[in-house]
Amino acid sequence: MVTPKTINLEQPERGVPPALWVERFFCLFLVILAVPAIRQLFEIGSMSGRAVGFYSWQWVGLLAVAILLALAQVLVAVSLFTPLSGRLCSLVARLSTWAGRWAWVGLAGFGLTWVVYVGVVLWRFDQHFAAPYPRLWLFGLTTGVGAFFLTARWRKLPVFWAVLVSALVYGFGLKALSFLPDVSTYPFSLSWSEASRYYYASLPYARRLYGFSIPLSALHPSRYLLLGLPFLLGGTPLWLHRLWQVFLWLGMSLAAGWALMRTLRPPNRWVSLIGVIWAALFLLQGPVYYHLLVCVVLVLVGFDRQRYGKTLFFVVLASLWAGISRVNWFPVPAMLAAVLYFLETPVQTSRSWWQYLLRPLGWGVAGLAAALAAQAAYVLVSGHEDTSGFASTFTSALLWYRLLPNPTYPMGVLPAILLITAPALTFLGVSVGQNRKAWHPLRLLGLGAILAALFAGGLVVSTKIGGGSNIHNLDAYLVLVMVMVGGLWFGRGVSEEGGAAFAWRHWVLAVFLLVIPVAWNFNVGHPFAQRDARQAEADLKWLREFVTFHGQDGEVLFITQRQLLLFGKIPGIKLVPDYELLTLSEMAISNHQGYLERFREDLRNHRFRVIVTSMENEVVKDPEQSSFAEENNAWVENITVYIRKYYQTAFTLPVPNVEIFLPK
Repeated sequence: MVTPKTINLEQPERGVPPALWVERFFCLFLVILAVPAIRQLFEIGSMSGRAVGFYSWQWVGLLAVAILLALAQVLVAVSLFTPLSGRLCSLVARLSTWAGRWAWVGLAGFGLTWVVYVGVVLWRFDQHFAAPYPRLWLFGLTTGVGAFFLTARWRKLPVFWAVLVSALVYGFGLKALSFLPDVSTYPFSLSWSEASRYYYASLPYARRLYGFSIPLSALHPSRYLLLGLPFLLGGTPLWLHRLWQVFLWLGMSLAAGWALMRTLRPPNRWVSLIGVIWAALFLLQGPVYYHLLVCVVLVLVGFDRQRYGKTLFFVVLASLWAGISRVNWFPVPAMLAAVLYFLETPVQTSRSWWQYLLRPLGWGVAGLAAALAAQAAYVLVSGHEDTSGFASTFTSALLWYRLLPNPTYPMGVLPAILLITAPALTFLGVSVGQNRKAWHPLRLLGLGAILAALFAGGLVVSTKIGGGSNIHNLDAYLVLVMVMVGGLWFGRGVSEEGGAAFAWRHWVLAVFLLVIPVAWNFNVGHPFAQRDARQAEADLKWLREFVTFHGQDGEVLFITQRQLLLFGKIPGIKLVPDYELLTLSEMAISNHQGYLERFREDLRNHRFRVIVTSMENEVVKDPEQSSFAEENNAWVENITVYIRKYYQTAFTLPVPNVEIFLPK
């Protein structure tokens, strides 16, 4: 039986390439990447120069610096393959020794390197570095400089791990920075449904906020319970709620990583820290939504294979939360506990195979019962007289073509999920295959069945109309893959013979396991882009005056932009709870004729004096040419046609995508 050595980043690791080879291939990689990077940098500056009739001195200067950097990298790369490599490495070692005399120099240099990259590439000259290759090339260069400072701070850290850790930490920093535009005082919705979330989060506090009770959301209740916590403070502004959602995205992803490392117990705090960051980036690939990660954290914190009752309590607790989250997550807490059990518990510890399965079966039955009970209880207290909306997901069309490349998701759901989990599945497969005696077939059957079920279920849910634009519906599968890889990598897989089961750790595998989550989350857009606050204030003033004047004679329906009422941007208008964007859209794509007929009847009767919605068009899209074509067509057929039939456009606000209708 092979017992793996636990990885300790503070000690030299056998099985990783020597420092010289890491430096050689890393420099070659940068040289190769510099070619398309400089070409795209030239194309961007050249196009903008032709557009205005002259070339920017900034672009000329940046292009010159980029060419000089590329030439310097070529010289370094060539030198590393000649006898000069010894002198060059000696020079770098002396610089590292000098920088390492003071601990703060290494840490400060590591942080400052990332700040310089952000300041130059994403802030000051972001328009020149808008293309992906220049950003990626300079990120690689930044990673190399960061690795130098890491080795200066921790002299025993191999160059191989220093480069990967640098890329991982910098990558998470960029991912966190991508949420910066979401923290804004901009009064209108930042995206199609962004501000609608805060409306649904406000419904538990409706009597205080609107003066009357409103039925709670039938979709994603647990998400809105978390989002609504700032309303407990009273009088909170929109920007604070946006900040809270950003905190939930990053905080819950890190919390899940922390819970995983707490369960796996890595050899030291530095490995734990890197493990937390890797897990957070891995989950954000989906992304796995923050309200679902509550289930993950509860099970990981509460699992104890020696104490069945404790684990059962946390599985039931997590399942209660899953019951008000998503239907396909009802069995996930029990499955997660079962995965940990199959990893850590040999079959030989039980008298028979059926006795071995009693614990996971018990968790499954109790967890599923708890989830169903939580859902039934929520339906009862939600305040809905018509509860058919809770089952709308079961009547929606399935668009199987979205599993493969398509206009809605060019990569396709199936290729995307296979790409990001291929290194993990390779690691699991080879580790088990090279030491089959360590694993009883019953344990492998349990682990494989859980993974297969969640994979297949995630693919089916991804084909539901309204989805398929990313891989977030494979969230449970991603979580279980992460837990299995972490458990086996850190020696928590227990052999039938006792001791840690063999884990195949190869440096190539480590590269892909760490680099793919960084690359997947690398596209951060323009985090420092500013919206036109003056134009927004002018649009808001015009909308406020128009709605206030016409709203004196009847009801005003805000299909979109309800945050303007919620946060007092348009005072004096009573909220109409019916027909909010997300619910109306769900009813349209699920073809809920009862709900839609009530909407049409209200339009025919001119119930609303004013309707505020997104800019409506009657364009029917081709699924082979346009993204979200079926969703658009369902909205046009069930909503737009009837709005335009009984109402006419008063005016539009193109920038915030608002159209105001009056009765015909």
